[in-house]
Amino acid sequence: METLILKILISSCLLIGFYYVFLEKDRTFKFNRVFLLTTLLFAYAVPFIPFGSRLKTIGESNLLIGNPLPIIPQLNGSESTSVDWVRILIIAYLLVSALFLIKFIYAIAKIKFVKGEQRRLGDQKVMIIEKDYAPFSFLSTMYFNKKYFINDQIDDRIFLHEKCHIQEKHSADILFVEFLKILSWFNPALFFYKKAMVANHEFLADDYVLRRNHDIRNYQHLILKEIKFSQHFNLTHQFDFNNTKKRFIMMTSKNSRFTTLKKIALLPVLVILFVSFTKKSTGQNNSENDKRTSFIKQVKESSIIPTIAKKNDDTDLLSIIAKRTVENLAVSADTVRTKVKQAEVAPAPVAPPKPVEAQGETVDILPEFPGGINAFRSLLASKFNTAIFKGDEGLIKATVYTNIDENGKMTDIFAEGTNQNFNREAERALTMISADHVWIPAKLHGKPVKYRFKLPLTMKFEGPAVRK
Repeated sequence: METLILKILISSCLLIGFYYVFLEKDRTFKFNRVFLLTTLLFAYAVPFIPFGSRLKTIGESNLLIGNPLPIIPQLNGSESTSVDWVRILIIAYLLVSALFLIKFIYAIAKIKFVKGEQRRLGDQKVMIIEKDYAPFSFLSTMYFNKKYFINDQIDDRIFLHEKCHIQEKHSADILFVEFLKILSWFNPALFFYKKAMVANHEFLADDYVLRRNHDIRNYQHLILKEIKFSQHFNLTHQFDFNNTKKRFIMMTSKNSRFTTLKKIALLPVLVILFVSFTKKSTGQNNSENDKRTSFIKQVKESSIIPTIAKKNDDTDLLSIIAKRTVENLAVSADTVRTKVKQAEVAPAPVAPPKPVEAQGETVDILPEFPGGINAFRSLLASKFNTAIFKGDEGLIKATVYTNIDENGKMTDIFAEGTNQNFNREAERALTMISADHVWIPAKLHGKPVKYRFKLPLTMKFEGPAVRK
C-alpha cells in the first residue's frame, strides 16, 4: 500500500510540475484542460495497470515458516499492551477524510441554500438572488443579483462568461478534484491541480466571450468593477475571479513558437512514468505452469522464548522459559521470480510444545489447527504473495504475533521486522486465513481459553530474474 501511495504522489507531483513549467502560460486552454484531467487520472490509475515482460524463474524460491512459539496464554488476567501505530494511522486518515467530506457537503449545501427566484433566460436556468454577490455559476445554474437585470436582460458579456462554464461542465472538474481530496487529502499535488483547473476555466470563459467580438478593454473594466462584490464559494466559478492580473495577461498574450514542442515533450514523460510505476506482471509458459513444485525443508533452530503471566492480583511475575525446535516450510517455486537460498540442514523431529503455566496452573491442551501444524504452514505458504518483492532484499525476517481466542479465531495479528512489505504481506496472509479457518482453542480445566503465540518467518533472496 505504501508503494502505491508513493507512486501516486510522485506521478501527480511531476505532472502538475510539468504543467506549471511548460504549459501554464500558453493559450492552449482546451489542451490544458484535457492535460489536467487526463494526467490526474493517469497518476491515480498507473500503479494499478498491469504491465511487464514475461519472466522465467531461474531458481527455486523458499519461504521458511517456523513453528508457532508460545508467548503467554491470555486468560482473564490483564495482557501486555503495545501501541498499534497502523491502527492509529488508519483512524487519523479516516478522521481527516471525514473532515474533508463534511467540508465538501457544507460547500454544496451553502450554494443550494442560496435563496432566490428561479427563471429561464433563453435555454439557461437562472437564479435571481437577494445577496449582493458577483455573478457565479454551479453545475447547470447561473446566480445573479437582481441589480444585473435591466429590462429582464443581463449584460451579454457576463451571461456568455457563465454560459461557457455551464456548457463545458467546468463544475464537474472541480467536483472530481474535491472527491479525490477526500480520499487522498495527503497528496499536495491535488491543491495545485485545483488551482490550475479553476484558472484555466476562467481563461476558457474569457476567451469564449472575446471570440464573440467583444472589446477587450471594456471587458476588463467590467471585471474590475465586479471585484468589490467578492464572495467565497469553493465549488463555484465566479465572474470576479481573484487572479485578475493573470486573466488580463492571457487575454492579450500569444503562444510561443515552442508550444507544439512542449506538447510533444509530454509523451516521453508519460512513457517513463508508465514503465516505472505500472504494476509489474509476470508470465510463464504453460509447460512451466504444469511443473509447479513445492517442498518442505526443516531447519533446526533453538529459540528461548520468555513468557510472563500475572499471578492473581499480586505483583509477582512467573517467568517461564520454553525451548522450541522450529520446522520451516518452503513455498511453491513458481510464486516468486527470484532465487531464494535454501538452508541445508538435516531434518529434526519436532517435539510438542511444553505446557505453559498461567496464573499458577497449566494449559492442559494447546490450540490446534485442523489438519495439524503442517496444514497450517502449507495454507500460509499458499496465501503468501512473494511476487511483491523485487528480489534484491537479501535476508528478511519477521515475527508475527497473534491470539487464538476462546472460539478458535485468530485475532490481533501483528508483524514486526525490518522489511515493511514482508510485515504487511505476513499480516495480510494470516488475516485471509483467519477469515475462513478456525483453530481448536487451548483448554484449561476443560474450558477454552485465549492463547497467544508468535510465528517466525524468514526469506532470503538471491539472483535476478531473467527476461524471456
